[in-house]
Amino acid sequence: MKKRTISILFIVFVVCITLVACGKKELPFTHSPENDIIIDYMEEIIQNQEKYEGLYYDYASMRIAGVKSDELEQFITGLTEEALGQFTDNADKHIALKMSLDEYKEEIDEGAKTLVDNYLKYSRLGDKEAREFGLSKELEAQDPIGKVNQYMKDKKIEITEIIFPETFEDVNYDLYPMKYTYRYIIKGTVGKQAFEKEVVQDFYIGVDWSEGMGNIKDIIEYVRDVSK
Repeated sequence: MKKRTISILFIVFVVCITLVACGKKELPFTHSPENDIIIDYMEEIIQNQEKYEGLYYDYASMRIAGVKSDELEQFITGLTEEALGQFTDNADKHIALKMSLDEYKEEIDEGAKTLVDNYLKYSRLGDKEAREFGLSKELEAQDPIGKVNQYMKDKKIEITEIIFPETFEDVNYDLYPMKYTYRYIIKGTVGKQAFEKEVVQDFYIGVDWSEGMGNIKDIIEYVRDVSK
């Protein structure tokens, strides 16, 4: 009789553990589809953020004061022609943005928020009126919108509401593309079950001036989840 009781208790214990495990299913967008996109030059910048902050500062000093640091000289010497073009283009944009911050910081931040809000409305809510946002050609080639839509379809996710904050949680103006950290809440259903999820992401925001100075556009260059 005692053995039978122990067996029954063991079965009950296993069932309870199983139910608890099943109840801890990962919420939608715990891992965002954009996080699966890899762009090599952006990964290089993110993984060596402080290094690039210093390089952009040194590049600005070279352009403005004509002084080239040993670090910048060594870095540039080791680049391919394509990588050098990418770096100098980013560094020139960084100079332009930094010089604009004193007078236009509020407008720059407002533009970045509109860009991010529209991207999230379009990709998560399917709001066609929010299509006014730009992506870098490298990011657009990876089809982030398509990846989000496929993820939601596969997981039977429907987003019904996004609660946006009044402003970004943090901004790094010393990096290019500038890093805007955004904390927002999504609500919806997965299957027939309602859910609510706080999401924190870094949006790397830059500009596209490839069509001339009279047609400069704000663009999202990369999106990364932020671990809480």
